[in-house]
Amino acid sequence: MRVTVEDIARLAGVSKATVSRVINNNPKGVSEETRKKVLKIVANMNYQKNPYAENYTPSHSRTVGLIIPDITNPFFSELAMAVENYSSDNGYTVFLGSSNLSTEKEERYIATFIAKKVDGIILTSTANKCMESHFLMDKYHVPCILLDRMLYGMNYTAGVFADNLLAIYHSCELMLRHGSRRIVFLSGPSEISTAKERIDGYKAALEKYWIPFNKEFIKTGTYTVDSGYQAVMELEREGRKYDGIVAANDTMALGAIRALNELSYRIPEDIEVIGFDNIDFSQMCDPPLTTVQQPTIEMGRRAAELLLNAIEGRMPEKKNIRLLPKLVVRKTTR
Repeated sequence: MRVTVEDIARLAGVSKATVSRVINNNPKGVSEETRKKVLKIVANMNYQKNPYAENYTPSHSRTVGLIIPDITNPFFSELAMAVENYSSDNGYTVFLGSSNLSTEKEERYIATFIAKKVDGIILTSTANKCMESHFLMDKYHVPCILLDRMLYGMNYTAGVFADNLLAIYHSCELMLRHGSRRIVFLSGPSEISTAKERIDGYKAALEKYWIPFNKEFIKTGTYTVDSGYQAVMELEREGRKYDGIVAANDTMALGAIRALNELSYRIPEDIEVIGFDNIDFSQMCDPPLTTVQQPTIEMGRRAAELLLNAIEGRMPEKKNIRLLPKLVVRKTTR
C-alpha cells in the first residue's frame, strides 16, 4: 500500500500542511525539531512523492479565480492570458469569469469562487464602490488582488494599476503641441475608476495650456467600437467644431475613425486621434492609430505574483502598484 502524506502526518502528530512544507523544503512555520521528526518518518516508511502532485499543498486547492468585465475586449483578454500563464507556471489553475459589465454577474462569480474554495481572487471590477459580495472575500479570508481598476471602500490585499492620469495627460499634450485646441475626450463609463482618472488627465493637460474646459467635449461611451462611432456622429449632429479626439481605449478610437472616414474628415490633417491600450488592431487600421501602450502583460503577471505570494503568507510591502504606460506615435497624429 502506498504511504500518503496523511499517514506521515498521523505518525508525526502534525498537520498534512506541515508535512507538505517539510517534503517540499518550505520551512516557513516549521520548527527544526518538527522538520527532523517528519523527515525521519519519511525515510523509515520509504515515502515516495506523487509526481502528479508535487506542488500540492493539502490546505490549498491550487486554484485562483479571475474576474474581468469583458473577455471580448482585447485588453482584458491579454490581461487574462498573463495571469493564466504566470499562475500555470507556478502550479495553479485559473477559473475565469467574464462579468459582461454586469455587477450582478460579478457578485455571482465572487460567491461561486468562494464556495469552490479558490485560494484567492484577482478582480477587475465593473463597479467602483463595494457591493455586499466584495466583503465576502475578507470575511472568508480569501486574498484579493485588484487589477486595472480601483474599488473604493474595499479591504483588498493589493492592487496593480496603470498610471491613467499621466498617460492621458501626455496624449493630450502631444496634440496641444501640434496646435490642436479643441480636443474631444471619449470617456468610459463615469462610475469606473479608470474613466475618472483619464478624465482628470485630460483636464490637467487643458489647464496647463490655458485651454478652457468644455463639458460638451466629453462624450461617455462603453469602451466599444460602436460607442466611439456614435460619439462622433453625435458631435456632427450637434455641429461641434473640433480638431482632436483622445479616446479612453482603442476600440472607441477605432469606432471614431470609422465615423470620421464616413464623414470625409482627413486623419490627421483635419482631426487627430489617439487611443489607449495598443491592442493588435490599432496598428492595422488606416491610418495606423497613435495610442498608449499599457504594460498589460506586466500588470497581469504582477497581479498573479502578488496573489500567489499572499496565498503563501507573504504579504506585499506596497499595497498599490502603479505601472507607467508609454505613448506609441503612429499616423493618426500630425
